[in-house]
Amino acid sequence: MSSSARPGLFYPALALSISLTAFLGFAFTYLGPLATSTYPEVSWAVHAHGIVYLAWCVFLPIQASLARRAFAVHRAMGLGSLALVAAMAFTGFLVVGVKVQAALSGEGSDFWKAFGIPIAAGLVLFLGFYIAALLNRHRPDWHKRLIITAAATVIAAGAWRIWVAAFGFNDWAMPAALVSTKLFIVAGMIHDLATRRGIHPAWWIGLGITSIVEAASMLVVGTPLELPVAHTIASFADVFGWMY
Repeated sequence: MSSSARPGLFYPALALSISLTAFLGFAFTYLGPLATSTYPEVSWAVHAHGIVYLAWCVFLPIQASLARRAFAVHRAMGLGSLALVAAMAFTGFLVVGVKVQAALSGEGSDFWKAFGIPIAAGLVLFLGFYIAALLNRHRPDWHKRLIITAAATVIAAGAWRIWVAAFGFNDWAMPAALVSTKLFIVAGMIHDLATRRGIHPAWWIGLGITSIVEAASMLVVGTPLELPVAHTIASFADVFGWMY
């Protein structure tokens, strides 16, 4: 394979690997049980979030491939992704907000009171990097790296499910999942070193911001800040919980 071909294939391959990670994780707790009719009865919002989340994971590698071969289609689909991402964000905050609210009232699992915080932080990071990527759509070198960072951040839930399936339900599975998603950003950095002889600043920004925010969200757990932050997340359910 020529050196000119490799850069064109790297981002579709990286996007596909991110998507496959998400599908693998949710195969254990969502897709598999659905296929075998063993998934418990849940709110429509849970299924809606699962559908739009996995739709994004299908959309991502397709978009990465179209950027090289059919840019006009890539651009049109990119604008269409606004509705998909809005649905991901709304259903995500709705589900997390309701789960955290239930945990705070003693009706739900304490898991959500603690780990709802890094999950919500991941959604905020995803939206931030997605918006930044759109704002930089006329700078492809920034755009594609910011999209990969956004995608790597939003699959933390899928990565967590892989860790739990492999090693059981442990408190360290969540930080392990957050760290493992950074491997996609590191892969981009290594690719830059191999092809550009230097790392693009978008990777440093992505790695730095996601690491700081996710670490802070984990450090809040178990401290006096946990309850006020959890109540802030639950406030989304105070407004929209009737839709759940």
